[in-house]
Amino acid sequence: MVNDGAEPVRVALLTEIISPYRIPVFNELAAMEGVELDVLFFSETEGRRNWRIPWEKIHFRYRVLPGLLVTRRYQGGPVFFNPGIVGALRRGKYRAVICFGYHHPTIWLALLWCWFSRARALLWSESTRRDARSSNALVNWLKRRLLRRFDGFVAAGKSQAAYLRHLGAPAGKIWVAPDAVDSDFFSTQSNIHHDRKRETMQSLGVEGPVILYVGRLIDAKGIPELLDAFEQVRNRQQATLILVGDGPDRALYQDHCHERSLVAVRFEGFRPQEELPRYYGIADVFVFPTRSDPWGLVLNEAMCAGLPVICSTAAGAAADLIQPGRNGLLHESGDVETLVEHMAMMLDDDGLRRRMGMASREIIAGFNPGKMAQGFGEAVLGLPNRAYDGFKAG
Repeated sequence: MVNDGAEPVRVALLTEIISPYRIPVFNELAAMEGVELDVLFFSETEGRRNWRIPWEKIHFRYRVLPGLLVTRRYQGGPVFFNPGIVGALRRGKYRAVICFGYHHPTIWLALLWCWFSRARALLWSESTRRDARSSNALVNWLKRRLLRRFDGFVAAGKSQAAYLRHLGAPAGKIWVAPDAVDSDFFSTQSNIHHDRKRETMQSLGVEGPVILYVGRLIDAKGIPELLDAFEQVRNRQQATLILVGDGPDRALYQDHCHERSLVAVRFEGFRPQEELPRYYGIADVFVFPTRSDPWGLVLNEAMCAGLPVICSTAAGAAADLIQPGRNGLLHESGDVETLVEHMAMMLDDDGLRRRMGMASREIIAGFNPGKMAQGFGEAVLGLPNRAYDGFKAG
């Protein structure tokens, strides 16, 4: 490693918004020996998110840069432009810059600064080959060219590392920082609510086994397939489907359920992070039938709660978190028939659910904020010595 203990490596981590899911990871990275971290956010939040920002939990240095929300990409993703990024990097005299993604104009400016200042640029990527994206040959060519401007890469998992290699990133320059949530919180709080399961279910007016989905309510998450599959399952077995989340298509899904007399489908709306363990605690099965998803942190949450998982292979986390037959079942996105079979199988076998739930806890133990921060730290400290030769403040 390049850092021999002489002085910490000053690192700027550039990312979109203040997400409560990332705060534990950034806290761990900031506390790491040999790293001096500043997090530069492009905005406090953006239109899709209603998160409460837990300011009291932030123990790392950060700045929210002034800027503009330029546009939205596919699935409503934001694109930010923060012209002040160059001045912020220059004043910080950073030796390494971690960039979340490469589609923001802010990132392009940061790459230019890295080139002129000879600071090292690391790409933090959650993209996979299964993501919904343009297949335009020119766009793909530009991606490959852009990746050449980075000195190293941080992948969220196996599928993300494979996609980086597909785009031309050298395998020896890819580090893995496995995506994580606040595992202690979700495990502890879900256990509390599981112990009160009967009371909570009565308060919600829910009976029988519970199938849970958490996430945005949009077609890209596979909600139409989920509703179709649940209707077929419900015709044979008693169960309740709880959907926690919101989105532009929520009213359409509610109308569909009303028309099909699917009274066993509950739309709970958006719930802040601190309320989610209540739902994980009463669930028997977690389902995530997404058509396209870079990772799917809700899978981490559900596994921390000790739930068996039914998941599509399109989830970026599937290759890392789901071991078919051990802690969950996988299906191809859009395969309603298999989704029906998997939900029915889970509902029919209490012992299977318990065994898979225990395996989920065992597997997710290796995916925690400390482990993710370690991946970032190894990437920063693992850059060659020449990376820092001749550094200039800019």
